[in-house]
Amino acid sequence: MPNMKMRDVKVGEAIMHNGEVWVIFDRHEQTRGNLRTYWQVKLKHLERGNVVEQRFSPDDNVEKIILNRQEYEYSYPEDDMFVCMDPKTYEQVFVAKTLVPEPQQGFMVPNMRLNLLKIEDKVVQVELPMVIEVEVIDAPEGARGDTATSVTKLAKIETGAEVRVPGHIRTGDKIKIRPEDGEFRGRVGS
Repeated sequence: MPNMKMRDVKVGEAIMHNGEVWVIFDRHEQTRGNLRTYWQVKLKHLERGNVVEQRFSPDDNVEKIILNRQEYEYSYPEDDMFVCMDPKTYEQVFVAKTLVPEPQQGFMVPNMRLNLLKIEDKVVQVELPMVIEVEVIDAPEGARGDTATSVTKLAKIETGAEVRVPGHIRTGDKIKIRPEDGEFRGRVGS
């Protein structure tokens, strides 16, 4: 992998730091008084997902890791794997379920487009879309006249996961959900 100066690395790129792969998701230059300039960088561990702040000199050499981001279509779960398909070549790829955080696995909807991050041919991370559209298969009726406050209830979606939705959502409605935290984002078509 190519070595480069820290000042040449951009947000979103991956580097090797302390023998592990990290993605830069924030960086800014700082100069204190008459001291030397340094880069304050937020790094996200590619596999564990934890975030650390690190200082680098602009002249520090880092090893840049080439990440390939490729769009796939999620097909179905199989044992401890998710099966995804390349929409261009129809080639199937088996992805370990551990690459998708446990709470987000309930939002894996068949035929959903997602991105796989690869280093060479090894899948290292799964990126779900920002918002998914799902159908509500079971939603209890809201209490009549309970509109003074923003009332929510638990509804079951087509994948079997439960999400908090407003009281006006009914069984059969199509809704938008943010898979990152399961937050209701609105009705489809509204």
